[in-house]
Amino acid sequence: MLIRCLVTLLLLCLPQLSFAEQEKSPMNAKNIIQKVQKLMRSNTSTARYTMQIQTPDWQRSIRFDAWDDRLSKRFFIRVLAPRKEKDTAWLKADKNLWMYLPKLERDIRIPASMMLSSWMGSDFTNDDLVKMDSVVEDYHHRILSIDAYSVIIESIAKPDAPVVWGKIIHTVAKNGTPLSDDYYDEHGKHIRHLGFSEVENMDGRRIPTRWVMSALQKQDHRTVLKLEKATFDREIPNTVFTRGNLRQRTSMR
Repeated sequence: MLIRCLVTLLLLCLPQLSFAEQEKSPMNAKNIIQKVQKLMRSNTSTARYTMQIQTPDWQRSIRFDAWDDRLSKRFFIRVLAPRKEKDTAWLKADKNLWMYLPKLERDIRIPASMMLSSWMGSDFTNDDLVKMDSVVEDYHHRILSIDAYSVIIESIAKPDAPVVWGKIIHTVAKNGTPLSDDYYDEHGKHIRHLGFSEVENMDGRRIPTRWVMSALQKQDHRTVLKLEKATFDREIPNTVFTRGNLRQRTSMR
């Protein structure tokens, strides 16, 4: 009778142990990262942002529209303000990043040597634009810890992956909302912190609308990105993602 009870208890515990192992499996960690991408970007999205760049010496504000085709790994950005930079545009397509300078009436391809340069003077880089999707496939993922409210995931760069960051630590709420990302270089030095807050309803989904990127190696340097409006899973014409569109003056309606 005692043996039968012990066997019964063991059988009852086995599914729980199995679930715990599945919950911490690398595949599940990768799935969480994919779900975050899906939540924040969906298959396609259009959005309007205001970016506040803050340093000890100066501040500036930039407003821009963005079109994102996540599945085809292409996007388009057009600056709306300030006036002196209005109609500056960026195109990522076919693994290339192009910038259009309206004052010169020409577009230039951003070379690999400039990928780590600041984007529009912010704490985001050109590489952030080009590698928006690479975190899913270019890193090995594992769950570090789980509590009642969040999951912490470590993403380690694959040996031959063409990425800048050696490690990224993601904190994701249990409902799938991103809370923060911490970026480390290949030597394990903590370089940047990206925090997400102010969850609001945008086109039928609840997402954080305030993103703060802090440069930890620069005192009092940070960039605040505020999402004004967004739509998801609406068809975007292929003509948006062309070099010819760089010279147009279109914006979101």
